[in-house]
Amino acid sequence: MARVKLTDEQISEFKQQLVTAATRLFVKNGYAGVTMRAIAKKLKCSPMKAYRYFGDKDEIFMMVRTAAYLSFAESQQKAYFSKTSALERLVEIGVAYFQYARENPLQYRLMFEFFQPDPVTYPQLREAENESMKPLHTVVVELINQGTFKAAPDPDIQTHVIWSAVHGVVSLGLTGKLSKHVDPADVEQAVRNVLFLGLAIPEGQTERMTALEHDYAAKAD
Repeated sequence: MARVKLTDEQISEFKQQLVTAATRLFVKNGYAGVTMRAIAKKLKCSPMKAYRYFGDKDEIFMMVRTAAYLSFAESQQKAYFSKTSALERLVEIGVAYFQYARENPLQYRLMFEFFQPDPVTYPQLREAENESMKPLHTVVVELINQGTFKAAPDPDIQTHVIWSAVHGVVSLGLTGKLSKHVDPADVEQAVRNVLFLGLAIPEGQTERMTALEHDYAAKAD
């Protein structure tokens, strides 16, 4: 019997279903613990069907991570464009970062916590990674240019300092390593305060920080 040819829409739907199923398997079993056969079994299809649209497990893992990064990038871009001032944008981006991690823990873990094939081999993944960092980097440049943040270290370093600190809090929260005696929201706020005090120029720092506190508290409520 001739194989039924799927329409473009059906192929797209199948790929999305496969990405969703593979996401759960990779998080549950780790990269090494997932096989094409296991993914096909989860989808109740033959392994050959999976191979028909994906070359191998690395390609599926790349697709899973790319989808997660694009989703995360969209949330960061939405936060950036929701405000016009750089400080308000910084607040929105921070809130959106924590919110995305809480609402999409599986995708977040796959983006950052597992063995990762070299993204150079997969330009779509590299592009998605860059897009996810662009809103934060852009707002850091804006804050430097308007004299709110110090000119040194350079914007790339400042962006990574902020990202590293926020990622640390998120990862500790997702793995249940934050002390039960502290409120995660208080830790998030403290990290933000420390980062701002370290990166902002001293002149007018108190006034700007008070405004930032007000914006963040409003978001938390």
